[in-house]
Amino acid sequence: MHRRALLSVCVTGLTVTAGCLDTGFGSDCQRGANLRLESVTAAEVADRESDPVAALSPPEHDAVSAARRGEVATLWATSAPLSGVDHLVDAGTYYAVTTDLVSTVERTGYALSLDTERAEDVPTDRRVVFDDLPAVDRTALYVALGFPGPREIERFDRARSVSIGGTLVYPDGDAESRSELVADPPYEALRIGGRDFRFDLGDPRPKTVETHRIELTEVSGSAADFADIVLDRSGIHLDPSDLSAEQRDIVEAAIDDGYDECAPYSDAYADLQVTLGRELERTRTADGSATDAPDRVDYADYEAEWYAVSLSEYVV
Repeated sequence: MHRRALLSVCVTGLTVTAGCLDTGFGSDCQRGANLRLESVTAAEVADRESDPVAALSPPEHDAVSAARRGEVATLWATSAPLSGVDHLVDAGTYYAVTTDLVSTVERTGYALSLDTERAEDVPTDRRVVFDDLPAVDRTALYVALGFPGPREIERFDRARSVSIGGTLVYPDGDAESRSELVADPPYEALRIGGRDFRFDLGDPRPKTVETHRIELTEVSGSAADFADIVLDRSGIHLDPSDLSAEQRDIVEAAIDDGYDECAPYSDAYADLQVTLGRELERTRTADGSATDAPDRVDYADYEAEWYAVSLSEYVV
């Protein structure tokens, strides 16, 4: 799946926030579910399930390049690096990504927040551009917040307000001593990808820094073959003859316009959600019974066409 990258955010109206809550889908339901099945080609499946090497941050790109050359490649982070990246693609070749923890060290961390509100009020001498920062600071920001890929920058451009946060930390005292971000007095505004953010650092606090070894394994030399691997792993065949008439109606509605149902859910819908491997917390049948769900299904084949499964539950 595509990663949640720097300033990976969800858009609600014209505001971008660090977390977004589901809301109703235009109905009077106080609690309900929405199922959508979006037709996908093999190329689209491959694109959805991989990240291009070129989209990685510079530290990640360097580590991945070293791993591809057969060298020992490591990355430091405050959590698993390459977060959300299971597969990478470069020049039509697909790789599985593995990260293994090799060491930890306790360092000083600083709560970091970036907010576009009032960023324009910061004096010029208290501003800094991301690209002008020392390498140690750019790497620390990559670790804290991820990497500002084109999709994230496009979201910024569409959003009126952006607010994000993380923990700024350095792998050793020498790196921190070369930092300009933890200087006194600190900068008050930071420009990233053409967008100004009000920059704020909190009080120092202990933080564990982890070093991970990065390994890549080639899994496929074409998008079609990689899509087959994905669909075999996380796809399911929905045979119309195995579904009730009500379930066929649900599936076909989900394909055309999306299907909504208010809780408590019908047995037909609850059983279908179990088939798709979703959690059962809100999908128990009317009599309260439930069975163990299978592995989560991300794709479904219905009448010889593949669909990406999108299922949301909401409370108003």
